[in-house]
Amino acid sequence: MTIHFRHWMAALALLLAAGWAHAQATIYSATSTSPYTSKSDFSLCGAGPCQNFTLTMGPSGSFTTSSPLPGGLISANIFPLITAFSLSDGINTYSSADSAVRVVQVLVTTDPSGAVVNTNIFIARWLTGTSPHVVNDRVSRIQIAGGIGSALHNIRCGAVAVAPSGVPDACTASFPDTSASGAGLAAVAWAAAPAPSPASIPTLSEWGLILMAGLLVLASLAALRRLGF
Repeated sequence: MTIHFRHWMAALALLLAAGWAHAQATIYSATSTSPYTSKSDFSLCGAGPCQNFTLTMGPSGSFTTSSPLPGGLISANIFPLITAFSLSDGINTYSSADSAVRVVQVLVTTDPSGAVVNTNIFIARWLTGTSPHVVNDRVSRIQIAGGIGSALHNIRCGAVAVAPSGVPDACTASFPDTSASGAGLAAVAWAAAPAPSPASIPTLSEWGLILMAGLLVLASLAALRRLGF
């Protein structure tokens, strides 16, 4: 009986460890494996913070999910799973902590192991105006799609609406003009790693499962003692 009980305890420990790993936050990092290979400069700065990209720049950054992405996703909307993000196009930083940033969409494709193999990430940042924004406010945008990164800076917004992600007050149509600049065709690769332990604290529901398992262990021990084991 003691041997069987020890086996049961070991299996329970493995189950708890597997549940913890499944819930662990994960950071997905984007790195430019080659910089922008094309760009367009502003020709006359008539509005907004004009600035040009260089061909040494490229997109980079990361997003963090509450748990590892499952395998087999195909252009799936993972925005509800993202707890934080920060991306850079070389001029602008697009951070979840910035009230001027708007997520337009975050679609991801993963292989059977859960590794990111394709994305269509589109995030914008208001450069002028205040919320609620209006047409002709200036905006920047970064896009990483099909392993290629591109960016537009200081473009004129042509429409303000709710984004496909569900985020309100987003620029859903924009138009480059003489004050705008852009860059593109940068190769981007993705890699994943567990988030630092402070970001992996279990949620209340996960703590509930752990507590339940602990109570089951205590109840089993009490029953075995009554039986003389």
